Parts: sequence; C-alpha cells; structure tokens
Amino acid sequence: MARTSKIARRLLAVGVLAGLLLSGAVIGAGTASASTTPVVYAAHANGWHGYVKPGSFYFGNGGAPFITNLHWSSWGSKSAWGTGKIWTQKAGCSPSYKCSFSSRWVGISLTTIKKHGAQPYYDRMAVEMRVGTKMHWFVGWFKNYPGATVPSWIFPLVWPYL
Repeated sequence: MARTSKIARRLLAVGVLAGLLLSGAVIGAGTASASTTPVVYAAHANGWHGYVKPGSFYFGNGGAPFITNLHWSSWGSKSAWGTGKIWTQKAGCSPSYKCSFSSRWVGISLTTIKKHGAQPYYDRMAVEMRVGTKMHWFVGWFKNYPGATVPSWIFPLVWPYL
C-alpha cells in the first residue's frame, strides 16, 4: 500500500510539473507572436479586428469593391505582398443590388508599420491593378473617416473605377 501511494505521488508531481511547464510555454509563445507579427486590421470591414494573411478584403457594403483569392508570398516585420482578384461594379450602375461584379488580377502591398497598443499593424495598402491597358497603383490608409469612431481603409474616391 505504501509503495502504491509513493508511485501515485510521483506521477502526480510529474503531471503538475509538466502542466506548469506546458502552460508557461504556451503563454510565452502567444505573447511573443502577438507582439512581433504585424497584422492587418479591418480585412472584413470590422475595425480593430486583426488578421495575419487574410484570404479576402471587404471594404464596405453593397457595391463596394472586395478582394478574394489572396495568396501571400511574403508577410514580414516591415511589409507584406500578395495577389488575388478584385471584384468591382461598373461606375455609375444603379441601384447597386442590380449591378453585376467583374473581377481582375490585383497585387497588394502592405507597409508602414504602426502600433495599436503593443500590436504592430500595417497602416498603408497599395493596390496594383490593370485599368484599361495600363497598370495603376492606388494607395489607401487605415484611419478614421471624419466623425467615425472605428477606423477603416480609406482610398481615393476614384478607386477602383478608373
């Protein structure tokens, strides 16, 4: 009986020690990755919700452009690069719910690191796409519209309808 309780105490001690070590490793890993890997906010028009390598971007409601099929070839501490498809409606089509979307290739460059609390994030998005027969870059920033309480991606008014 004494031998059985001694083995049980050793097993319990090993289990407690393993649990403490594992919980410390998990907490440490989560903290390190959260503070070193930049995120991109509002990939789904949702303010301060951060994403690492999102598969899509939604910039608003209704007829707003959106990007799908994103594949990221790099995601680093200073910049990220990915390609996908941008979906847009023809400029002037109204009402929006009756307008169809068309797609084309798009390249996305994320740069300009800022911090939200301790979390680094990309603040500048440059979008490359073909307009007519030429390639164009459109640059947007993650900031508040005047009077808004939650930031979002703001691009020139003509984007991407040229």
